[in-house]
Amino acid sequence: MKKETSLNSLRRGFLILETFGVGEDSLSNAEISARTGMPKSTVSRLTGVLCEMGYLSPALETGGFRIGAGALRLGYSALASMNIRQRARRPMQELADRASVSVSLAIRQGVHMLYIEQARGAAAVTTRLTVGDRLPIVVSAIGQAYLAACDAAEIAEIAELLAESDPQAAATLGDKVTEARRQIAEQGFCLSMDTWLPGIHAIAAPVLDLDTKTRMAVNCGGVATLLPKERLVAELGPAIEALASHISALPPRALVAEVEAGRQI
Repeated sequence: MKKETSLNSLRRGFLILETFGVGEDSLSNAEISARTGMPKSTVSRLTGVLCEMGYLSPALETGGFRIGAGALRLGYSALASMNIRQRARRPMQELADRASVSVSLAIRQGVHMLYIEQARGAAAVTTRLTVGDRLPIVVSAIGQAYLAACDAAEIAEIAELLAESDPQAAATLGDKVTEARRQIAEQGFCLSMDTWLPGIHAIAAPVLDLDTKTRMAVNCGGVATLLPKERLVAELGPAIEALASHISALPPRALVAEVEAGRQI
């Protein structure tokens, strides 16, 4: 029982840390409680412990908390250990400059896709998302591309997490996976128009890190007026498929074919 209680406290501590978004100055105990669904008394106890450990620090001017040096150290260490970021950076920037778009590489974090690398074209007009930001896995192009390359065990894990946090999204997961795999098989990329945010279009393809065998996905996107469907399909679709093939252990279509065949990758 004590072990289970300790594990729950650890899990809740990480949930509190994940509540802080990029560019968010501080959060109060009440705001953290509202976002996580935890009782305020539990949040107050855990934020105190996290402050003692250096993962949070008091924001004296607001009475809340902000991410501390301990959490930053872990985050930077994790990013530095991902060699694929260095391998992907140059071709991502080349595509971003050539097409005047934003190009991002992401890994899965729970039911979200977490940006770990990004390149922007000089004239790109796009969202303000940057490294450290997250997108919902079910409705974003980068999330759907990732889902297309997931094996049955990971899909089951995502379904369980969604059932707790977003039952409506959980109900659509199976259809989203089927559609994502169809798109990858037929055209090499997933297309998203206005499904994540109105006025935002994007395409994405799955990636497999050769060094760690970690699934990822890469996307490019921006405002719909500059990225109509015709341009996405004819110009940027083949470009994002080629980029994914360049930085991945397997091209997108081969990666999804291996998963659908039930092979270990």
